[in-house]
Amino acid sequence: MSTTIAMAIESGRIGRPVFVRWMERVDSDPGSALETALGVVSNWFGGEPASSHQPDGSDLHSSMLARWPGGELALLIAAPVSFMAEPGLDLAVIGARGALYHRV
Repeated sequence: MSTTIAMAIESGRIGRPVFVRWMERVDSDPGSALETALGVVSNWFGGEPASSHQPDGSDLHSSMLARWPGGELALLIAAPVSFMAEPGLDLAVIGARGALYHRV
């Protein structure tokens, strides 16, 4: 998935990416999942964020808002799978000329 999205970004189909919303249901530690998500999004934006804010999480979720030097933003949320759901990802990558949406 991350390779496919990286290829779409590199092709210029959506223009310069400016915002990512990453909402993931995980069957592991939400904090670790958030760090992995930040690494993937950092690759898409071409470097590490200039700043980030991560409110105190809980056993129920972990979230982060990150800003990159070029003004790009990402809202990353990871929460454990509930008894009525399965692991999955709801992703939106918004670019200057288009958007990519992915849901698993």
